[in-house]
Amino acid sequence: MSSESIQEQTLLDHQRLEQENRRLRRAVDELAILNDLALAISGSLDSEKIMRSIISRSIRALEAEQGDITLVAEDQVNPAQTLVRSMVSTSEHSPLHLNQNLLGWMQINKKPLMINDPGNDKRFRNVQWEHSIHSVLSAPLMARSRLIGILTVYNKRTTGTESGFTESDQRLLSIIAAQSAQVVENARLYEEEQAYHFMRRELELAASIQQKMLPAVSPQLDRYAVCGRNLTAQEVGGDYFDYIQMDNHRWAICLGDISGKGLPASLLMSNLQAILRGQTFHLFRPGEILKHANHQLYQSTSQEKFATLFLAILDTKKNTLLYSSGGHEFPYLIRSDGSHLRLQTGGLPLGMMDNMEYPEETVELSPGDCLFVFSDGVTDAANSNEEMFGEERLEKLLLEHSGEPKQPEKLIERIIDACLDHCEKKQLFDDVTVIALSRNE
Repeated sequence: MSSESIQEQTLLDHQRLEQENRRLRRAVDELAILNDLALAISGSLDSEKIMRSIISRSIRALEAEQGDITLVAEDQVNPAQTLVRSMVSTSEHSPLHLNQNLLGWMQINKKPLMINDPGNDKRFRNVQWEHSIHSVLSAPLMARSRLIGILTVYNKRTTGTESGFTESDQRLLSIIAAQSAQVVENARLYEEEQAYHFMRRELELAASIQQKMLPAVSPQLDRYAVCGRNLTAQEVGGDYFDYIQMDNHRWAICLGDISGKGLPASLLMSNLQAILRGQTFHLFRPGEILKHANHQLYQSTSQEKFATLFLAILDTKKNTLLYSSGGHEFPYLIRSDGSHLRLQTGGLPLGMMDNMEYPEETVELSPGDCLFVFSDGVTDAANSNEEMFGEERLEKLLLEHSGEPKQPEKLIERIIDACLDHCEKKQLFDDVTVIALSRNE
């Protein structure tokens, strides 16, 4: 072999050795990067801290200007909905944001994506890229074969003849994404669980407070018996009943139903209770009380929020019931002779329109008469066939048990049991609240 051949072979061997050394150095660097990342994120359950660690290390490893992680929702209607976006930047440029078209592409393909000439990339024709984006490298975050997010770095800091990201960069980002995805998902699930437990504790506390706001025991009335009961469809509800003593022989008896369900309805219910208790100290007619309560609710709530309310003032001395209704279900007055009537006098629900008048009516109560007030949760209770309990069933039960006016609590128990039996004791759709009042002598 000639000296020239030996020199050429030596040069080739040297070049191969240099390439192998570079490859090994890069492999060692990648292992160091991955080890450092694993140590940084393995002991944390803070999803934001974890994501920022992943992004910052990806930026350093790939010599990029900026990076972000976008978590996506499991929403089949809008799968590209962004849940969380965490951004880290090493440049003075304004933060770059993942293009919605790129997000959609990743949702469909679920594989790494490298773009070094965004304006001319055939996969994204007619897409308007931010002018400051020169190159993009993106990798899917997959957990249990499901796309949970996207790790993206922007704008490779080019050196020498290099231009944009390389295949090696794409491979490294893919490894980082693969190793990080489950850690990110675990942290997010942990935070969701903690938020759920916090919400449960708050709801349990709210339900306890709400129950204490309702009458714990029925008042002892001269020659009358009264009882009320409330069942909520959720932890807290929007139904309300109360007995308010106005003087030695007059009691305000009310039952309300707030539009909606859950915590917002319960807050408005508490507001309504405070309004009514305040009004009964200086107003003595139900029409006046409802008029002022309507004005206050109208001023303090949005248009879609309102309350129906039945309010009656029982005079145990005169044996009369002066009542008015704000759009509530018409109560039943069951007479001792088996006849009945509906108490229909009143106006619109509270909070719908300002400056409303609420007409009143007085009915006399004879021994054996029974008043039954209820929320629409009773009649609207439905079974698996979507058949509602309805007013016919309610009226039939009331008339069947009209011979037991001295025990309103038993009447309530039978009505509620029948209602729950009808809906097959499944979760109530709406709150169920009732009051029964009977004159015994």
